[in-house]
Amino acid sequence: MVAVARLTASDEAAYYALARYAFNLPQSESRDRAFASLYAHSSAWGVGEPLESGVLGTHFEVDFAGTTYKMSGIGYVASYPETAGNGGISAIMKEAFKDMRVAGETLSYLAPFASTFYRRFGYEGAFDQVEHVLPAAAFPKVPQRSNEVTVHRVPFRAAIAAMREVYERSSDATRGGLRRADWWWQNLADHYPDREVAVATLGERPTGYVIYQREAATFRIIEQFHDDLDTLLALARFIGGHRTAYQQFVYTTGNPESLHDLLPDPSVLSTSVHAYMMARIVDVADFMRRYPYQVTDLAPVLIGITDDYIPENAGVWRLALDDGQATFEKATGKPQIALSIQQLVKATFGVRPLQDAYNLGLIDGDPFTITSVGAAFISRQAQLYDYF
Repeated sequence: MVAVARLTASDEAAYYALARYAFNLPQSESRDRAFASLYAHSSAWGVGEPLESGVLGTHFEVDFAGTTYKMSGIGYVASYPETAGNGGISAIMKEAFKDMRVAGETLSYLAPFASTFYRRFGYEGAFDQVEHVLPAAAFPKVPQRSNEVTVHRVPFRAAIAAMREVYERSSDATRGGLRRADWWWQNLADHYPDREVAVATLGERPTGYVIYQREAATFRIIEQFHDDLDTLLALARFIGGHRTAYQQFVYTTGNPESLHDLLPDPSVLSTSVHAYMMARIVDVADFMRRYPYQVTDLAPVLIGITDDYIPENAGVWRLALDDGQATFEKATGKPQIALSIQQLVKATFGVRPLQDAYNLGLIDGDPFTITSVGAAFISRQAQLYDYF
């Protein structure tokens, strides 16, 4: 049996060396600071002495339609090539889930190098990323409704307070996205030193921002949030002002909405959707009891859940809603809905409705009950604007 150790601050250098080797990462002062900050805000597990394999679980909080959940962001999953495939990562994940539950971390997200590998641990695709590519010459003329909103370029660190204010007001950040702590904003500045920021203000009040990166032929929009239409138009005029210096604009976002109808000629915009990050329900009882259900009443339903890696999640559960109050307790009897923990992720994160999953043979149960329960879940897919 592989022995898993909970790593400490004294193991940081060994873990950083492992991560740099495994991912062929160049070393720099800013990258060193970013990793040190990440490690300080994470739990770390490893196997081998000296260290052979490791996993980091960073302590985050996410906003799920107004409900705050603690979330462990898995990253830097690494092994030296001579020890890869020895079962170290599998052993670590089992221990990590136990520690997450003790820490009250209800959810876990990760960016997979292979979805099939992480699906075996109970993770499932929950977030997509959309990329819009527009030739610079086709950038449309943007109207100006008001001259009261102004846009200024601001160094990233100096812009953090303004960006945080706007980000925390955005409804898009409440669809499963991070509640960004100050240390994480600072980490972004260290991890991505080439990124630049423009902030829109109305008087002294920040109303929007765009994070971007200038490349040889591409003006790359990393993130854009705004409070209102006037701010959106002001930011668009700022972006469009770069049209003569670049061949194309590339906008990457977690928002799945189409932009084609906003252009005079929709055919000039190329849009592609890519699988992005995965999610895992670590504590199904806490998740389901505090989930932001879309109905106030639901007759008691027996749900059978399979979970091969977290036995506390598996079994038959009784879900009921009474005047907006949810109960979710272990029960006995034949389940009216039977599904895996991965399919529950897809249903509750708005990836695929329960009824569609049933029609595709992905879950079993009574069709009427499946439709009733499915209507209680959020229908719009979750959105994520961070990477770890």
